[in-house]
Amino acid sequence: MDALSSLSQSIAALASKAGAKLYHVPSALGGRTALGFDGKLLLTPALEAEPGESLTILAPGGVEVEAKVKGFDPSLGLAVLELAEAKPDSAWRATAAPPTLGSLLLVAAFPSPEGPEARLDALRCVGGEGEDAYLQTDGLHFPGFEGAALVDPEGDLAGFLLADSGGNRGWALPASRAVELVAAIASGTAGSRAWLGVSTVPIEAPPELGEGRSGALLVAGVQAESPAAKAGLRVGDVLASIGGSELLEPGDLVAALAAAKPGSELRAVVYRAGERKEIVAIPEARTIETGRHGHHGRHGHHGHGPGGHWGMGRWQAEGGCGCGCAPGR
Repeated sequence: MDALSSLSQSIAALASKAGAKLYHVPSALGGRTALGFDGKLLLTPALEAEPGESLTILAPGGVEVEAKVKGFDPSLGLAVLELAEAKPDSAWRATAAPPTLGSLLLVAAFPSPEGPEARLDALRCVGGEGEDAYLQTDGLHFPGFEGAALVDPEGDLAGFLLADSGGNRGWALPASRAVELVAAIASGTAGSRAWLGVSTVPIEAPPELGEGRSGALLVAGVQAESPAAKAGLRVGDVLASIGGSELLEPGDLVAALAAAKPGSELRAVVYRAGERKEIVAIPEARTIETGRHGHHGRHGHHGHGPGGHWGMGRWQAEGGCGCGCAPGR
């Protein structure tokens, strides 16, 4: 009984600590939770929001505070709110790495004006990489837990819970990804990535690339009027590097473009008929329909992402595929 009592007290203390950092965004059907990452900007699920729109929300302790919509990304179903007055004590510290599979996490939410709620949950799935990284917990959460914090035993933020929809239950963004999205949505750069308009296939590195080189990418297609076409890339070119990164396999090109900024110069080293050339391309922004529909390569399931109505009082959950996997892109 001593061990059980000690565990119970630890969980209660963790819930109290987490509850002091939660915000509530009201709606006619109850509302949802919002989390702060720097004392000024909050992240919350939403399907519709108008940048610049003002609203009254509940801060930790149930105190009304003023906020405005700083940014919104419909493809992600997320909005960033900016507080009229900063509250540094409500900022979460994000874990550097996701928790291990099977970890116990506290799910802390502020789903209604009545105050914070909490439940203990287990991490059933950790998957994806980069923009596709996700967590999935084992529990069935109550309405209003959208935007809830997944809290590790140290009291740090492990994940940001998204809306349950159909079979997609307990799906969350890793905390590090949520932090990235806050900055991207606030700056208006979320939901897009650098795009060249080129398709490639991996090949063995030709001799002109030098000894010890294991592979390269052969340009198999160039879309008309694309940045690649405008830069002069041609079918049959061998891509050796781009943005200073060697291209040994298709994933290297994906990573290089993910790190690139749309509208900025991107230098590529190309071999054409054995002759080395340097080409400068200016990638364009392309919207990513993350969290809407698509194919999740790891599980091989089709997924439909979480969503909901913002509308200052018009909240509703949106579709799901019933497969229980994370939403695809």
